[in-house]
Amino acid sequence: MFHFLSQKRLQSRGFSSGQKRRKPNETAISSMMRSGWQVCGLLFVVFVALVSFWIIFSSSETAIFAGNPLQAVVVVTVITATLVVHWQVSLSQTFHQNSTISLMLSIILIQLLLVKLSEYVATTFAPEGGFRFLVEPYIFAPIAVSLLVGRRHGTFAVVYASLFGGMTVAKDQAFLFIIFSMICGFVAIYLTKGVRKRSRLVMAGAYSGLACVLLAVTLGQIQWPGLGASAVEWEMVGKQALSAILVSTLTAVVVSGLLPLIEATFRITTDVSWMEFADLNHPLLKRMTIEAPGTYHHSLVVATLAETAAEAIGASAIKCRVCSYFHDIGKMKKPAYFVENIGDGMNPHDELTPNMSALIVMAHVKDGVDMALKHKLNTEIVSVIQEHHGTSLIQFFYHRALKLRDEIQQQYEEGNAHEEDIPEVKKESFRYAGPKPTTRESAIISLADSVESASRSLQKPTPKKIDELIDGIFRDRLNDGQLDDAALTLRDLATIKNSFATTLRSMMHTRIEYPKIEEGSENPKPRKKKGKSPTTRIKSEGTEKTTDPVASGGS
Repeated sequence: MFHFLSQKRLQSRGFSSGQKRRKPNETAISSMMRSGWQVCGLLFVVFVALVSFWIIFSSSETAIFAGNPLQAVVVVTVITATLVVHWQVSLSQTFHQNSTISLMLSIILIQLLLVKLSEYVATTFAPEGGFRFLVEPYIFAPIAVSLLVGRRHGTFAVVYASLFGGMTVAKDQAFLFIIFSMICGFVAIYLTKGVRKRSRLVMAGAYSGLACVLLAVTLGQIQWPGLGASAVEWEMVGKQALSAILVSTLTAVVVSGLLPLIEATFRITTDVSWMEFADLNHPLLKRMTIEAPGTYHHSLVVATLAETAAEAIGASAIKCRVCSYFHDIGKMKKPAYFVENIGDGMNPHDELTPNMSALIVMAHVKDGVDMALKHKLNTEIVSVIQEHHGTSLIQFFYHRALKLRDEIQQQYEEGNAHEEDIPEVKKESFRYAGPKPTTRESAIISLADSVESASRSLQKPTPKKIDELIDGIFRDRLNDGQLDDAALTLRDLATIKNSFATTLRSMMHTRIEYPKIEEGSENPKPRKKKGKSPTTRIKSEGTEKTTDPVASGGS
């Protein structure tokens, strides 16, 4: 309230524009909903209740727990507790994300619903049998979880969806169901590696269906007829194989269609969506090409460095590329104050104090967040904009401030200045507000940004100079604690350094200086004089030199 009144008073006096920066809303309730243990526990309790209810009331009379509801509840509780412990131990970094937990549990529940639906379709349209294990949507949960959360989480979906699904089928079919579900699910997870286009997702579904057919033949669910079999038997085999491939393909199509809805609901971005965000025709990027062309080129180079390094360590390369495009959009507020846009003109920082210059440079982070929120960019892009400088020191202006202080100190000692004129230089005043990078992708972009900016100062770059530059930047970042919150190992950092060095060497390689050929100098004809050997006389600065073509190696 008082802050609002003070802002109004400043605005009335002409010292404030009245505009407010946009910033992500964060309250205690939203924090608890996002990562609170209370919500996490409630999600698992609701999941146990729903799965138990589904197994008790939807299972057939020949199911494993038919007539034993208490036993079903106990087994579901034990398996869910196993899931909790397994998840906490193996993937603790996502276990405290309630949105991820609710997403995975919801997808497993949908898988159970689809299992019962496929069983109804198989018994209704093919009562003679032969299609029971071929029309199950085994790959729904594995593909959805692998694309939305990660392939390691997809393995959880495969195992526990198979176990819960096996409780809903007949006793004599439970083992076969679990085998089909696990093998087809793991094949689908393997095929989702590097999927960035929806067409590739559909192809992954088709190949998973083919794997289901091969498994069915191996386990005897598809009876392969002999050479002398009738056309009816071969037709049956064809229908069975086609149904398995068609169901898996349709499952992949359904997942592809649901992805945008699920991403918007749970605020998750898949590689497929990152590819769509990588379009350089975004209004902010097109505006940057006009207002800050140097920053635009800088962002493209950073994107190349970050993407290559991310691929080398197994991070999200396409996420690094897209976030690199937008990480410096805040510089468009005052493009002329950043070195890549200054060119050969006058440097505006020459007229400013070091503290004011540092404030202007640091403001591009907050301006970038404001612009990103205004244009409703992805939340992960906003995080990278906030974190790409961490709490690092703006060394250039800090050293200039120290130098200016020493000069005024000397003038004071000589009697040419007052003691009050000596400025107080605080290191904290020249540090970015942060936070530090919290993800591997954010840390890679932060390092790539520093390396690309520093590489512009290299004169006649050589591989040795490039390696020394990169080593110095990485050493400073580590010593300053800027990578403390990022999940990067020392092996990852060594791989990133090698990737940066290789990319920079290819970008900054030396070129051959071609000799300039003057007009009319092609195919010169030597003059011939009687009684003299064929020589060429060249006059240079008033002296005459004679060159023998044979002696000089000519022909």
